Amino acid sequence: MPCKVLVTTGATYPFDGLVKLVFTQRVLKALSNLGVTHLRIQYGKTPKSRIVYENCVENCQTVIQSTGINVNGFGMTEDMATEIRSSWLVISHAGTGTILDTLRSPSPKPRLIVVPNAILMDGHQAEVAAAMEDMNCLLYAKSATEDSIISAFDKLDRQFAELPEKKSLADLINYEAGVLRQL
Repeated sequence: MPCKVLVTTGATYPFDGLVKLVFTQRVLKALSNLGVTHLRIQYGKTPKSRIVYENCVENCQTVIQSTGINVNGFGMTEDMATEIRSSWLVISHAGTGTILDTLRSPSPKPRLIVVPNAILMDGHQAEVAAAMEDMNCLLYAKSATEDSIISAFDKLDRQFAELPEKKSLADLINYEAGVLRQL
């Protein structure tokens, strides 16, 4: 069975650094070692993001061919739920929409590694990612670096907690923080 990884940078703000990270030799080889056969990259809606993606593919052709990973990308889709559902692993920006869509995906749920976009000023992605990792729902790669993402790959075999159904992210975080007594 093909092992598909979805990389998603989100719809609101470009995260070209995540695309560049996935196309490093170490990360591609680590993905291959995990048994990944398909890498699907949602690179974003800006012309610059498309160029970054295309340049990465072109510059990494030798490594991509040596790993045997089938790589393809797209700007945006109206059906991200299908992309998520058909993936073994989602590597994503730490946006709350993608986090909740992935964690609420029907079983078998994909594993989820989130990488906050450091360019965003207020650090909200890092806060959300840390809270959700504390709840044991996902893995949080604290920076868009090879070491951080490969460290997360090493933890993919653990058991993850399920999210309670139909609760907001704020309720989940408040519950974990002890502000709410029950969900």
